[in-house]
Amino acid sequence: MYPALQRLLRSLLPAAAAAALLVPSAAAGLPAVPQGYTSPFSDVRQGAWYYPYVSVLNHKGVIAGYDSSHFGPQDAVRTGDAVLMVLKAAGCKEQAARPGEHYAAGYLRYAVKRGWLTRQQTADPEAPAPRLLLARLAAQALGLEASGGKSPFADVKDGLVTALYREGIVAGTDVEGQCLFQPDSAITRAELSAILWRVQGHGRRFLFEKYALDRLEVVPACTLDPERFVRRGDRMTYTGSTADLGVDVSYHNGTIDWKKVAADGISFAMIRAGGRYYGSGGLFEDTQFRRNIQGALDAGLEVGVYFFSQAVSAQEGRAEARFLLKLLEGYGFTGPVVFDWENIPNDRARTDGLSSAVLTQAANAFCQEVEQAGYAPMIYFNRQIAYLHYDLEGVAQYPFWLAEYGPSHDFQYDFHMWQYTDAGRVAGIQGPVDLNIRVTPF
Repeated sequence: MYPALQRLLRSLLPAAAAAALLVPSAAAGLPAVPQGYTSPFSDVRQGAWYYPYVSVLNHKGVIAGYDSSHFGPQDAVRTGDAVLMVLKAAGCKEQAARPGEHYAAGYLRYAVKRGWLTRQQTADPEAPAPRLLLARLAAQALGLEASGGKSPFADVKDGLVTALYREGIVAGTDVEGQCLFQPDSAITRAELSAILWRVQGHGRRFLFEKYALDRLEVVPACTLDPERFVRRGDRMTYTGSTADLGVDVSYHNGTIDWKKVAADGISFAMIRAGGRYYGSGGLFEDTQFRRNIQGALDAGLEVGVYFFSQAVSAQEGRAEARFLLKLLEGYGFTGPVVFDWENIPNDRARTDGLSSAVLTQAANAFCQEVEQAGYAPMIYFNRQIAYLHYDLEGVAQYPFWLAEYGPSHDFQYDFHMWQYTDAGRVAGIQGPVDLNIRVTPF
């Protein structure tokens, strides 16, 4: 008969195989615990990171415990069970065991036949299943190709594991500043619960930091290939296509010699026109705005402007736009007018705790005013604000300006501009400056 772990798996919905081998401790986008559900297991209680996974799958009848009150979340999963579950979740047809064999022998034999595992790896189906074995099996069952990029993990350099990471299937554990995969550790029953949930949602979810997020079909997926962005020093290009470099500036950058900026390979400038104070809520004009916009225009640069928002309502978003539009009177430019709402990480701010719905309403109100005035609206954010603060479906009608510092981007959705560093050096500007790349013209 099937052992206790096999009782864990009553059924699996056909889906692509995926393995969330290192599971986040908390997450947005977690499965919603069914209303009125109470865990029958004394060792699976609210507050445990695996509680939502176990609750949903137990409610659906997908998983069960050793008995009516004991789940054993930290118990190791055996190799035979792990292989069976991954392959069955991948849509593999029933692989029956021969008389006298281990109940998972058919699945183990199938994995060896496909070249996904070796005979040695499947020799002992009762041995604990190492994470690396299960990760490689999941990647191959998914049909993924090994990635040649740098491994995100300090303790394993395996192209298939890297491919799983890039697909948002596996994450790591931070240990003293290093992201570890722990390849030789066994999968636990708690982790298995998350694995099964992600199996059912593979292709519909991705990982961001400690969050498992739903992919939004309404929001256009990113069409820019991260591998085609090439950075040399602080300058970025996009291979096989013409791309423009730009700066974004405010009074923090001091007095700028815009002719020198234009002569240093810069094609466009995004200029802060003003903002709202995050404490008092008062509106202000950037003290260098008029000098910057006129200087950039005189130097022949394409110009756009942005407004630092701290709106806490649609009414305030609309008021910010109207304040900005008055500042723009008399300046002829063709670039975007940007809503730049940011959270304040190191101080108390009037925007603390603002809901996603209200932020989205404020952004829409701002953009609608800008559009009605004949300008092209745009929304600026980093990944955290995009994924965790906005309702992106609610602002998908506007182009995005992404802030993510590094040699390549890791954003799921389309963006028009990418602020890729805050440490650029440009002639005519003293000190470091934000640099942006734009593949598609304004």
